[in-house]
Amino acid sequence: MAKFTQQAIMYSLLKLLQEKPIDKITVKDICELCEINRNTFYYYYSDIYQVLEELLKSETEKSLKQEYKNFYEEYLQKYHLVFEYKKAVFHLYNSKNRDMILKYFYDVTEDFVEKYVRKEVIGTNLSEDDIRFVTHFYSNSMIGNTLRWLQHGMQDSQERLIYRMSVSYQATIKALIAQIEKEKSKN
Repeated sequence: MAKFTQQAIMYSLLKLLQEKPIDKITVKDICELCEINRNTFYYYYSDIYQVLEELLKSETEKSLKQEYKNFYEEYLQKYHLVFEYKKAVFHLYNSKNRDMILKYFYDVTEDFVEKYVRKEVIGTNLSEDDIRFVTHFYSNSMIGNTLRWLQHGMQDSQERLIYRMSVSYQATIKALIAQIEKEKSKN
């Protein structure tokens, strides 16, 4: 029952974020939406920001447990929160709590990109530092493009952007690894 109540609180906050910025949401709003009293809310959470933090943590953990067929499919699924709750993500991005949504993007993106980079470097002489560099190179590009999309009011199709980023990854990953190996052999 406790897990159910906590999830009801988290998803009530997410639903409310679809309608208005986080600084306009009250504990009372959440309690009314999920039909609990304030005492129940405060039994589980100290404030709305703790709910938000727990929600993003929960979504990240869920995202990390799943397996996918390919880079594009996984990329799409990792960003499902952005697709399903565009307005909520937009409100969070434009709030003083922007760092929470940024942390979510970094946690989710770096984890899955590193998994694919590690598959590509099998049989190479890339070090852990090299793998970290390649992972950050692609992760930062993906996150940067997502943030630009948010800054421009989410006008273009995020799915199209993800497709283009996936194609770019597939087209360049082997060349980048080969170039790093070539530079390493010179040293």
